[in-house]
Amino acid sequence: MNNRIKFSGHTMGAPKCDIYQVIDLFKAIGYDGIEVRVAEDGQINSETITDDEAKKIYAAAQAKGMEFSCLTSYYQNFVKMEEREGVIKNLKRVIEIAAILHCPLVRVYGGVEPFSQQGVWFSDCWTRTVDGIRRTAEYAAKFGVKICIETHIGSLTMSVRDVVRLIEDVNMANVGMLLDYAWVELAGVETGAEAIRKAARHIFHVHIKDWKLESRIPLKKKSCLMGEGTVQWDEALKALREIGYTGYVSDEYEKYWYPEDLPEPEIGMKHNLEFVRKRLLKD
Repeated sequence: MNNRIKFSGHTMGAPKCDIYQVIDLFKAIGYDGIEVRVAEDGQINSETITDDEAKKIYAAAQAKGMEFSCLTSYYQNFVKMEEREGVIKNLKRVIEIAAILHCPLVRVYGGVEPFSQQGVWFSDCWTRTVDGIRRTAEYAAKFGVKICIETHIGSLTMSVRDVVRLIEDVNMANVGMLLDYAWVELAGVETGAEAIRKAARHIFHVHIKDWKLESRIPLKKKSCLMGEGTVQWDEALKALREIGYTGYVSDEYEKYWYPEDLPEPEIGMKHNLEFVRKRLLKD
């Protein structure tokens, strides 16, 4: 990890921009780095990009003094036997691209929810996910890339408790946590400073975002700027400072998913960067 906190923007915050435009935009906003949405309609499509194009992207970022903090992949289902080999193969390609970009991390979902897999028991869902992530991590280790499992809805790992269990079962030194605190708080197993303290020794990467929560069940929320929502960010960020976290804090600005809720990135992401810097870089 770096010996200080750095800040990156997530490319889902600028869905109208290609990767080269994102490099310029995030440099102008004031970020240290870039987290890339790796998908068919993302700024990088891992299934079509060539090594030469990845090298070109790295050179463009380097020329601007920008780093890549994380590649956010969307391959998830280690459970369905007809899908798992393809998922692992595609994740391996994301890892290869990360290595070319000198990007230290690849985001991996903590599998899929058991109830979404008809005819598969929870124990089988869990063990297949452990095996799939371990195989992915073994490949990543050859390139010096780390895997960060996100606390995220729709997976086995929405809470800190469950991510820690999965990390420990995978049992690889290059596997840790992508702490998306907003989802942790919504899960309700741990909240505030308690969640950060429990996550502390496993955290590889951090996501920030805010929303106005109207209802947990059924889930109803609206994306907003940092500090304008209901997520307990002041407490969480204070705790993040207190545990001595060093690494990237990445603004998962959800403009891609909720274009009408949020202002353009030049305004909204700038606001969010100033919000977290003020709270994390206090003297």
